[in-house]
Amino acid sequence: MKSMIDVPGFIHNPCTRRCLNRLLDLVDKTSFDDRKKRISELITEGLYPELFSPKEPEDDEVAWHNLTRLSEQGIIDIERTRKRGLSTIAPWEHVRIVFLPEGEESVRQWLDRPAGDPALEAWQREADYYREQFQDLTILKPSSFSSLSHYPAREVIARLAKLPDLLSRSRLSLYQASAALFWGDSKALRGKERILNQLFGQDLMALEARPILIEGSYRPECQGLLVVENMDTFVAAADGRIPGVEAFTVLYAQGFKGTASRIREPGMARFYWSSSPLPDPEWLDRFMRGWCGHSDLPVPIYYFGDLDPAGLRIYAQMRQAFPSLKPWQPGYHLLTERLLAGEGHQLKASGKEAQGRVMLTGCPWIDQHVIPVMEKTGLCVDQEAAISVA
Repeated sequence: MKSMIDVPGFIHNPCTRRCLNRLLDLVDKTSFDDRKKRISELITEGLYPELFSPKEPEDDEVAWHNLTRLSEQGIIDIERTRKRGLSTIAPWEHVRIVFLPEGEESVRQWLDRPAGDPALEAWQREADYYREQFQDLTILKPSSFSSLSHYPAREVIARLAKLPDLLSRSRLSLYQASAALFWGDSKALRGKERILNQLFGQDLMALEARPILIEGSYRPECQGLLVVENMDTFVAAADGRIPGVEAFTVLYAQGFKGTASRIREPGMARFYWSSSPLPDPEWLDRFMRGWCGHSDLPVPIYYFGDLDPAGLRIYAQMRQAFPSLKPWQPGYHLLTERLLAGEGHQLKASGKEAQGRVMLTGCPWIDQHVIPVMEKTGLCVDQEAAISVA
């Protein structure tokens, strides 16, 4: 970049800067193949108010002088749009400003506006060949598909364009479709559902939702179901190392937070029973019917999670899927006692500040008896603190 001593003084004039920034905006918005076309704008009162309604006596003369200086330095051309009857009007009327390609580099240095990313330009250039396949080309850029940005743009975009056809022929999950298209990488499109829907202008309903794997520890003649947030808590509960869980069938699924809205859809929940006897067939049938909402669950259902904003948010989301879901009070009593004894941690100290503030869950008992303790102490505690330590 040039040093400040090389920047012409007239660049600091507001009218001049606005003009040059607008011209660069037009360049940056122009597709790669259209760069050969002229970039220009008419001098109008809306774009150049200093020329038509100067606030100071010499504003119009200064603005015009600066434009002529830009022309002298090979940055712009000043073209007349009218050839006759010009003797009685100002020299800037009926004029078009044409941005010269050879002046772009100097202007970018003066305004400290580097040229566009070459990778982005490559993606835009290749995207033009697939205008019929894609609905919104503006989101087709390396930053939208960062895990694929190191591959040639032509290859990535060509393979993306095949996605609707692939889904029309096979029922695939996003991970399966990703592996089929992108060099065996099943995670290349992970979390890109919204971008893909925008890109193709349709909801890609053909994508088969990934099932939710739920581990269960069954207890014969159990008195309730206990859903826990963390794996270590599930293992400890299955091993009988959490007081009061002996009469509960315990359930755990990694990612309850992100899947709560569809966890009761038929076929979405896949249960795997371990560390315990297999469920009685009659009980299991009643359980599955109740889980999918076809009837009542055979026993009451409870939730136990971390006492931090994320844990309470998961509980609130799970309550939407299971309106009868209650907090497991014995576990939360243990955790609140820890908080009152000062045996908790601050969000900032544990790297949890991104979780935000504590929100009400809609459960009267949690909102009236648990959250006030968290607010009073300013502390959080994870559910693993309830595990008995020998």
